[in-house]
Amino acid sequence: MTPRMSMVCKLCFSIGVAGTLVLGASVGQPALAQTPEAPGEQATGEAAEPLTLTLEDVVTMALQRNWDIQLADLALAEAEAAVGEAKAADRFQLRLESSYSRLGPQTTFEVRTSDDPQSITIGPDRAHKYGVALYKSLYSSGRNQALVTLAQLNVDVKGLETIVARRQIALDAATAFYNVARAIGFFEVAGEKLSSAREHCRLASARYEAGAVPRFDVTRAEVEVANAEQQLIVARAAVEIAKGVLKRLLAIEITRPMQLVTTPDPSPIIVDPNLCIVMANQRREEIVVLDTHVRLSLAAARLAKAERGLNLDLRGAYDRQSSTGFARDYAWNLTLSLSKSLSDGGASRSKERQALWRAEQARALLGKVTDDIELQVWHAYLNTEETRHRLSLTAKTVELAQEALRIAEVRYDAGLATPVEVTDARVALAAARTNQVDAIYGYQIAEAKLLSYINASEDDLELLAPRSEAQ
Repeated sequence: MTPRMSMVCKLCFSIGVAGTLVLGASVGQPALAQTPEAPGEQATGEAAEPLTLTLEDVVTMALQRNWDIQLADLALAEAEAAVGEAKAADRFQLRLESSYSRLGPQTTFEVRTSDDPQSITIGPDRAHKYGVALYKSLYSSGRNQALVTLAQLNVDVKGLETIVARRQIALDAATAFYNVARAIGFFEVAGEKLSSAREHCRLASARYEAGAVPRFDVTRAEVEVANAEQQLIVARAAVEIAKGVLKRLLAIEITRPMQLVTTPDPSPIIVDPNLCIVMANQRREEIVVLDTHVRLSLAAARLAKAERGLNLDLRGAYDRQSSTGFARDYAWNLTLSLSKSLSDGGASRSKERQALWRAEQARALLGKVTDDIELQVWHAYLNTEETRHRLSLTAKTVELAQEALRIAEVRYDAGLATPVEVTDARVALAAARTNQVDAIYGYQIAEAKLLSYINASEDDLELLAPRSEAQ
């Protein structure tokens, strides 16, 4: 395990994100930030300082700034806030109430006493009332508990979905990083091809001036230079397009110059596909999400059933009010109420059946997702194995193509080869270098996807290694 792989694993696994996101080029490849002709640095202007990024920087920025992550975090915060609302149904509730009224006509009557007659008001022309009301649910047939369970399970779902989103964004960031690095690798190959074509053109011109070759050799060499220049332009544009995708993912200015820093590529990993599938089924949050949806549906069924049950409530109030001849200026009451729905037209039973069917749907979807994960991991494993073998083959092919070009150029310089042989050798070398770059970064992407699909950390690689029969 290389230090770079260790760093990325810790970064992703610490947030519940699977995947050892590895980065690099073949041994001996220069860092992309050191490429003197890397495209985009002059084209985008010299005012802004280039943003130099490592893989760790890219993943960290994506997790901090990506809109999907922010939306997932906000949805989780909303679900957590809803738990308090659900718990409130089982707590004491106090409410302040007040009112003021103008009435008319005022009603009075006189009471004759031994002294002068006394006027007593029955209906005043104005009235006020204020006080507090108390409510407490004492028994709800499980309704209150079901509300809390639903809210807490919803928090679990949103939390797991946030982890899934983070793992996916981390993988997207790594993939975009590798795509930029691969595009720059193709650009470097195109630059090497152009330099080689220009050197051949210079040699052909010198030999033509010396009368050793016909004008055709010079013309063909000039055509080859022109074609190589066009390929370099296309490769430069591809780099900027790949950088644009990465910049959007990181939510940074699209025109800001960017440089990537790579490190030598580590040794490819070798894993057992069966162990990969087993670990993925144990660790993928999507499986836990669907299992939680089953429990959510069952809780919703209990809530619907509770709507037909008994309810015992405590209610109380204390009021200050306008006094009259027959009422004092305060009043209080304390009431126990028992209620039960006798018929709601079958609505609650229908809700209960719907919730139970949703639970069955979640169980069926759980089986489908499990199969999909197994297929996903299997395809990622096959892709990793394919690109791993391509790595060694392309390295040998490049060596052979370089030697073939050297021989062709020596033969041409000696007058023993035609320009076509040199051109063919140069095209073969460019194709070999292109395949090598594609294999290098194709492997990095394949390995990142495999480990992300498994939801594995650096410490799990030993557990995923193939085992002998004795083990």
